[in-house]
Amino acid sequence: MWHIIRAALLIAPTLIYDYFAWILKYSKHPEKYPITKRYDKTRKLIRKVNKLLKLDVHIEGLENRPEGVACYFVNHLAAVDPLLLFEAMDTPTAFLAKIEIKKMPFVGRIFTAENGLFLKRDDLKQQLKVMMKVEASLKNKECNWAIYPEGTRNKDPMNTLLTFHKGTFRPAVKANVPLVPVVSYGSFRVLNMKHNYKKYPTYVKFLKPIYPEEYEGKTTDEIAVMVQSRIQKEVSFIAKPLDHKRMSELGDKYYRFNSIK
Repeated sequence: MWHIIRAALLIAPTLIYDYFAWILKYSKHPEKYPITKRYDKTRKLIRKVNKLLKLDVHIEGLENRPEGVACYFVNHLAAVDPLLLFEAMDTPTAFLAKIEIKKMPFVGRIFTAENGLFLKRDDLKQQLKVMMKVEASLKNKECNWAIYPEGTRNKDPMNTLLTFHKGTFRPAVKANVPLVPVVSYGSFRVLNMKHNYKKYPTYVKFLKPIYPEEYEGKTTDEIAVMVQSRIQKEVSFIAKPLDHKRMSELGDKYYRFNSIK
């Protein structure tokens, strides 16, 4: 709890200054500023936030990121998940998020400044329009896109992944770009009031990309299952045991594995 309060108090002056210095104008008129400039500013701010939140982001598989734009599909465990991806991605990346994020102070503006788009869960027509914009962005090679295909947070990290929504894969498939499965783990602990550590171990791993020639001829249902199975395998056999090892070393009595005998 105290590390969250401390982080909020320490980042507040910087966040307020940045809001009026560039976040507001970048979000109102992103087309006036190069995406690389906007992204570098945002990433610099996010990395400060990560440091204050004591995130220890363990990144693997950077060599698996394709050249050029790609669509990154990530499992979703916590509200801070995008912070991990910002840490790992050094090239412009936009996020697809639920409409509620747009209304959040600071966060909504930052997502908008990075070309992010927002989905209304109960409005199919709006969703189709948004997906068409993502497709156009990928075709025009504007930036990478990060999508959480589960559609919502998986509230129990010990469970299997939630079913991936096939519709989230259509823009990338139609744009004929690589699909990159990404594993994210450990983020669920960061805002949990039970935990208080000098550092919070988190994990991001880029798996081997799935190129168009590999998914050509497959339905979006089949593609969704293929991507989900690859992420699930990595979560189950690599990320969870690694997380268990690190948290056991920290003596975390709240960690689920430690209560299973």
